[in-house]
Amino acid sequence: MKRFLALVGPKGSGKSTIGRLLEAELGIHFFRVEPLFLEVRERMGASHPDYERTGFELTVQRLVDALAAHDAVSFESTGASSWFEWQLAHLREVARVELVRVVVGPEQCLERIRGRDASLHIPVSDDRIAEINAIAARVVLPWSAEIDNRGDLDSARIVEVVRQLLEHA
Repeated sequence: MKRFLALVGPKGSGKSTIGRLLEAELGIHFFRVEPLFLEVRERMGASHPDYERTGFELTVQRLVDALAAHDAVSFESTGASSWFEWQLAHLREVARVELVRVVVGPEQCLERIRGRDASLHIPVSDDRIAEINAIAARVVLPWSAEIDNRGDLDSARIVEVVRQLLEHA
């Protein structure tokens, strides 16, 4: 069965790291969403009224294309955008969508953000990160699984959570 795994959590929660881990350990193709939004931002400008919609439309198109070549594709999202539900609805038209909540504290998110390569991410201020992450923390969805990513990365535990999800879903 074809499926998407949406890794949903605050900015800096480790979604990309988890996605790469799942690709290496379980063969679940990981698709980074943020570069698409950087591409759209460069082409249209962040203040363009259609920037967010265009980014989500392009993301859905590329995720569907990726799923054509793989049995499972994971991707990252904060879930904070009003377009996220739209995205999920379109992905559900082509495959099963598993929602995996990634939990981490706000201080650790900021620490991780400050330590990563900024050129690979949409530039935002600390205040905007706090705003986005506050919205992301309130996202309530029918979670298929939860990954507690506070502290150091526990690769074995994360892989086991997702392995169980795939076996029982």
